[in-house]
Amino acid sequence: MSPCFLTGASGFVGANLAPLLAQRHALRCLVRPGQHLPALEGIAHERVEGTLADEAALVRGLRGAEIVVHLAAIVSFRPEDRAAMQRVNVDATARIAALARDARVRRMLHMSTISAVGCTDDPRELDELAPYNFGPLRIGYCDTKRAAEDAVRAEVARGLDAVIVNPPSMYGAGDRRKADGSLIEALLQGRVPFAPPGGINVANVLDVCRGCLQALDHGRRGERYILGGENLTGRQLFARIAKVVGSSPPTRVPPTWLVRMLAGALGAKEALLGSRPPITAQILRLAPKWFWYSSRKASDELGYEPGPVDPGIRAAAGIDG
Repeated sequence: MSPCFLTGASGFVGANLAPLLAQRHALRCLVRPGQHLPALEGIAHERVEGTLADEAALVRGLRGAEIVVHLAAIVSFRPEDRAAMQRVNVDATARIAALARDARVRRMLHMSTISAVGCTDDPRELDELAPYNFGPLRIGYCDTKRAAEDAVRAEVARGLDAVIVNPPSMYGAGDRRKADGSLIEALLQGRVPFAPPGGINVANVLDVCRGCLQALDHGRRGERYILGGENLTGRQLFARIAKVVGSSPPTRVPPTWLVRMLAGALGAKEALLGSRPPITAQILRLAPKWFWYSSRKASDELGYEPGPVDPGIRAAAGIDG
């Protein structure tokens, strides 16, 4: 089998994508020195110990590889993490893309996000050609992931064969952000009084992982593909989660003007005291926006066919069936 170098194997998507990659490639994973990855137990793979800042480790991982799948990134909505996201999301992506071109890999897949595409103030779908408009919101995650795409495209212009995929918010097994101590648990315990006023696209992580394989096989060089799922309002998403976990969803939705006012007040507080997730000023600035997207391009060109998000929610909540 042809060698595949994977970054981000310790993350949520990596844990779900690695078994699929291992079925068709000799998998080689970048891992921190001494790091134990339970998700890779029982999966044939080679460890390459190092970090994204360790160019020698990246060179070792890329040596002889035909495929590189770059998932590693920092996801944060804290202004304090912007510098770290610049180093990991942008600088490391530029580094690995340049090294992949030097190594003459057959294909690179870069995982971006719908947060690098665009958003709207009303419920309508965007596609891959939407103008990037997150800049005025000053969201470091969005800005750095967009810059990472630019870095990949710069290497494509120099000869790299790469495709970019843009998944939405995902649910599935092993999602630490949405299981213990977060939204699913909070809804289960009835601790969520309001639903956000905007809309969001959500997908089962396994559908997105299958879309990644399709992009590797059929994606056009230099193109980006939205690997979306269902477009839901905030109220609809919370109702779907509550139905799965057996709790009552919040029915009240605050007006947009109030959410924006709270975002401004919280931002002023964070400037003095720092931000404290999970609710930050950046999250509140995004809450009234609409993140609805079309996956038609991925469907037409890749054969991407996502199902409902409910199986992913059940898996994230640890519910069988």
